[in-house]
Amino acid sequence: MFSSDKKVPAPGSVPTYVGKGMRIEGKIWGTRPIWIEGEVRGSVDCVSEVIIGESGKVDATIRASIIKVNGFVEGELFASKQIEIMSKGRVRGNITNIPGSLVIHDGGIVEGLCSTETAEKMKNLLPQSLPKLLPEETDSSVKEIQTTEKKETTVSPQTA
Repeated sequence: MFSSDKKVPAPGSVPTYVGKGMRIEGKIWGTRPIWIEGEVRGSVDCVSEVIIGESGKVDATIRASIIKVNGFVEGELFASKQIEIMSKGRVRGNITNIPGSLVIHDGGIVEGLCSTETAEKMKNLLPQSLPKLLPEETDSSVKEIQTTEKKETTVSPQTA
């Protein structure tokens, strides 16, 4: 029951999750997968996979390796590997991907143009790099804060 041969997922391998009832407006960048069940408006640039769940509503340009739609998307979709429109998925906008990598399941709807590009052109359409948001090492700033807090607690006011 508690065997040690179970594989432990690698740190950071869980997708970012935008849950039902959540709304994000603006730009989303990332290297890990993102799963959207809430609402997103703006743009999504993901090196990995973008999944729009059944309750997801997206009004954005999406650029990713793999895009799976089972909710509603209004905007342009660019994928360097695959775009998959699931049975409850609906896309209103243009789709661009490499030849032979668009899958539309029974019930899936696309209202827009579907075009293909070479792998080289798709590389140019997708983000080349993502902005650096945080410094590489945050341990030093945490240590500085902890040291400052310790100094403050050890210093006592002098009485006259």
